[in-house]
Amino acid sequence: MDSYTLLKLTHIVGFIMLGSGVFAIFLSEWQTLTTHDVHVFAEAARFNVIFRNCLIAPGSVVLIVTGPLLILELDLGFFEEPWVVGMWALFLMEAVEGNLVARRHNRRTIKWARHALETGALTPEIRRQAHPHVGVFAHFLDLPVLAVIVYCGATRPESWTEVAIAFATAIAVAAALSATIPRLHLRAPQPA
Repeated sequence: MDSYTLLKLTHIVGFIMLGSGVFAIFLSEWQTLTTHDVHVFAEAARFNVIFRNCLIAPGSVVLIVTGPLLILELDLGFFEEPWVVGMWALFLMEAVEGNLVARRHNRRTIKWARHALETGALTPEIRRQAHPHVGVFAHFLDLPVLAVIVYCGATRPESWTEVAIAFATAIAVAAALSATIPRLHLRAPQPA
């Protein structure tokens, strides 16, 4: 097996780890927003941390190593192709967001999940405290941005406009999800 094939295979494995972690966190975050069961809420909050540590973190490390090596191997240049810049810039943005916003959001959700378990109730106030708007938006942004990264790698757009439109669409989808999902379920009556 030549070095390019090995790098590409390793890069794909890292991306699969990252992608599955992002999708799993998307689902568990959705679960924390939609459940009325305090135990399900706490378990979903705990799974957010597990998925981040066991899938996203190691997958990101693999991508950080293999991505630049692939760019060098293919002699693409880091700033010459819009699709390459789109991929690494969005990955870098997600890495910064994941460490500054999402990690803090996960800790906050765990803290309030523990409080809910101690009190035995998942009140709207606990739910609001556990899910600040920025944290919810950050979690709902991960999956659309991942889709834009896949789009850049799969279709290799040669225009900055195409990359910008894809990114703007990801922001719009994340904004729509974070504006509607929490509000719908906060207003829903809790089962007796």
